[in-house]
Amino acid sequence: MVSGMTESVRRVGGVALLAVRASLRTKVVAALLALLTACVLILPGVVKGDGTPEGDLHILLSYTLGFSFGILCLATLWAACALFAAEIDSARMQLSAVKPVRAAEFWAGKWLALLALNAVLLTAVYAAVYVQVRWRVRQNGWAAAECLLSRRVTHPVLPTPREEALQTYQTMRRQNALPKGISEKSVLRALEEKASERYDVVNPGDPMRWRFRLAHPVSLAEPVTVRVKFDTELSTREQVKGVFQLAASAYPERAVEVRLDDFTQNAIEFVVDTRAFADEGAKKGGAVAGAKGQDLESGKGSFREFDLTFQHAGDPKRSSALMLRNRQDVVLLTPGGSFEANLARAALIQGSALALLAAFGLTLSACFSMPVAAFVATVLLMLTLVGNSVVQVVSDEDEKEWQNKVGIAVSRVVHQASGHALKAEPLTALAHGERIDGEVMGSSALWNMVLVPLAIAWAGCAVLRRRELADGD
Repeated sequence: MVSGMTESVRRVGGVALLAVRASLRTKVVAALLALLTACVLILPGVVKGDGTPEGDLHILLSYTLGFSFGILCLATLWAACALFAAEIDSARMQLSAVKPVRAAEFWAGKWLALLALNAVLLTAVYAAVYVQVRWRVRQNGWAAAECLLSRRVTHPVLPTPREEALQTYQTMRRQNALPKGISEKSVLRALEEKASERYDVVNPGDPMRWRFRLAHPVSLAEPVTVRVKFDTELSTREQVKGVFQLAASAYPERAVEVRLDDFTQNAIEFVVDTRAFADEGAKKGGAVAGAKGQDLESGKGSFREFDLTFQHAGDPKRSSALMLRNRQDVVLLTPGGSFEANLARAALIQGSALALLAAFGLTLSACFSMPVAAFVATVLLMLTLVGNSVVQVVSDEDEKEWQNKVGIAVSRVVHQASGHALKAEPLTALAHGERIDGEVMGSSALWNMVLVPLAIAWAGCAVLRRRELADGD
């Protein structure tokens, strides 16, 4: 059995090696490399940021990597659509009927060849962008520790959207306020979607409070960053004032107060050094020791829970109310490793998406000729993008219209099928200095590189065996 597995691995490797060599002998790889080089080198000079280090890095990390990834996606999909189709059309696939190479081994070899080529190209793109980032930091005299960030993101402790939807549904049922003619499942789904996007209003004089529980505690002298995004009337933003207080939950009496009188920014950030929560009397005596048994001087002390309060201090006659989404617009950022490691996580997630596209294109190539496979792939890709957009903006009124029901139903099916593949947004996190969560990375790799490709490969190999035997008769 071991010998049989070894032979199978050898045949898969041989198919992959032949596919890579065949690709390198063509001009496709060279043309793709030239296109990626132009994108990486020219795009940052054409698209200008806002002049700040954050703006310039956003162009490099988001736009440049995003365009390069888009080019690789199209190239991978179309190349995969041509692999089997070209061999079947030229009758070269008939050789597999007389050689001891199974259809699954052919499929796996072609897929691994595409993965190897994508890995090389994606690594080259990320390396070039990283060199440019480091060069920009050094040339402009930016502080690398303030620009190249990787911070863990912690949201406030709140009920999940599902839990909130269930609570709201129970309240509506007790009040006999449930809509007529709509199933419980549909109502809960709508309530859950609204809970994720629900805005809370903060009127002048009103307070708000959030509690954060960190998965990884922060130690003394490590920075804690608060990021809040408010929505308010543009004409009154300059009159809005507020007071923030951040405190470690174990030491509420040592809260750090931050006063703000400029709400014109898209997002408000301020940094607090955790040494501010240490005992002031101990600091004056030369030793930094925390209360309640924490040895802060040796660095063993840590903080896991924080309380954040906000007081709207604007004049009720001049300033308007503030709105924010508690689940999205309030976060606590804490140190989360190196920027380089975060860059590698983003590359892995994008590589897993390319692996999924390669598997999808190979199966279409086994089913159709090259033009038909490319057309079907493009249509399904557009349907996926449109379907996910529709699910995000559809309203209750849209669902009531009978002519919209089919389109909405199809969009929801597409959204459910592609949800795991499109869930991760690594470039957004990378550009904002947010650490890409290991769970998100693992889920992306599991679904895009293992589970979904296996299901697609099973269907593709079944069709490939039928076409192979049919052509060999």
